[in-house]
Amino acid sequence: MLKSCWVLGLVLISSPVAAATAGVTTIDNPGGGTIAYAQLPAQHTAQGAMGKVLQYAQSTFGARPDIDKVMKSPDGNSLAVTFTVTPPKGKPQMAGLALVAVSATGPGAGAVLSDTPDHLRTSLKPMLAKLQSVAASKAGSAGAQTAIANASGSAAPAASSSASTAKSGAAPAASASGTDSIKPSAPAQKLIQTPFPDGAGSVGLPAGWRITSSHQGDITADGPHGEKLRFGMAQQAIDYRNPQSRALGRGPGGSAPGNFVAIPFGTPGDAAFKQVLAQLAQKQRKPAPSIDYSIVKTLPSQGGGKNYFLQGSIVNAEGPGTTWVEVMESAMGPMGVWTVSIYEITVPQAYADQEVATVANMFSTYKTNDAVIMGQINADEREVQQITNNSLRNMRQMMDSSERSTQATSDYLRGQTVVSDSALNGHGRVDDDVAAALIAANPNRFQAVSSSGYVKGIDY
Repeated sequence: MLKSCWVLGLVLISSPVAAATAGVTTIDNPGGGTIAYAQLPAQHTAQGAMGKVLQYAQSTFGARPDIDKVMKSPDGNSLAVTFTVTPPKGKPQMAGLALVAVSATGPGAGAVLSDTPDHLRTSLKPMLAKLQSVAASKAGSAGAQTAIANASGSAAPAASSSASTAKSGAAPAASASGTDSIKPSAPAQKLIQTPFPDGAGSVGLPAGWRITSSHQGDITADGPHGEKLRFGMAQQAIDYRNPQSRALGRGPGGSAPGNFVAIPFGTPGDAAFKQVLAQLAQKQRKPAPSIDYSIVKTLPSQGGGKNYFLQGSIVNAEGPGTTWVEVMESAMGPMGVWTVSIYEITVPQAYADQEVATVANMFSTYKTNDAVIMGQINADEREVQQITNNSLRNMRQMMDSSERSTQATSDYLRGQTVVSDSALNGHGRVDDDVAAALIAANPNRFQAVSSSGYVKGIDY
């Protein structure tokens, strides 16, 4: 599955479920996703090891990974990143978690767990458990050097993408005044205040509509005639004119990295909305919808941002329709990043005049429970941090087992034995015949030490 053009030079773990290619061992996880791992010789810095991991990802997927989030252990010897890859046409977008651990005295180690972006949230935990089970089965086995790997993968979970932007609890301000260019042919339907499945809020929906997804106040719903609703989408945008944004880097062809879009701060709402749709479509290698506005209104705003109401004709994959959109633009945040919040309802063209009065009433029904949303955001961040901490700990254990086993093999080949001295409370490495003589002369004081009893920093 993984095509290796980067030779890592190590002895691989033998496993019936593992397929090794030129130094990289890969495991296809039964529940979805791929695990890849290997040792990284001569990598004594976490940054250098991660560079090798990302180089391999690029050569495997044919595109440079876009980094979403970086996490480092307190001692600086372990590093983890969540990242996405938008590969060449014809290949699926990927998401993943890459981890590396290094030692000043031995080879480094790296691992990548990858899957499609929408499935990574489900498959990441089982893949980590599988990686841990492989490490446990190999730990301490004589002569086998554990390899932890380096693979390609990508798209962020929603690692994943790690949620860090709170949704506003304020309902959109759009109202019937923004729909006056279409003459209603039917009265407004009764709206049923429908709770979000995750308890984060509610929205008024006509009969026959259903909520299809909900997370952190970002909801989608479908109507019986192909209507589409999305309220609470918070899209982060980078303003590359801001010098602080340079730290975030760029994506392929100069586009925004990861799940960001590149839009100058202060871009009017109608232009910003078009750019959001176009750039997200480009990342998914899909054609961008076309929009012709019939209404662009500036609405009251607060907190240093701006607020717009838009109405227009749209042509997308579902065909022609009419779309009503409220766009809320935040103030400039750190790192040259700002947020475009989107509330949109799209109705097939044939039903626009029948539903315009209903649509006008739906915007004001969006309500959120900020306590639940913040709890979800905090839980996501804790989960990502816990997953990362566990993975880094497992990698360090696997790397330690590899170094211990390598040293034991070296001692055997060189004819040496580690001996413990109870009188001095210490260990020492001597030739096998010397060790045998010491133990024979005073077995109560001298004992041979097996590899499992080696002390890090002294014996290996």
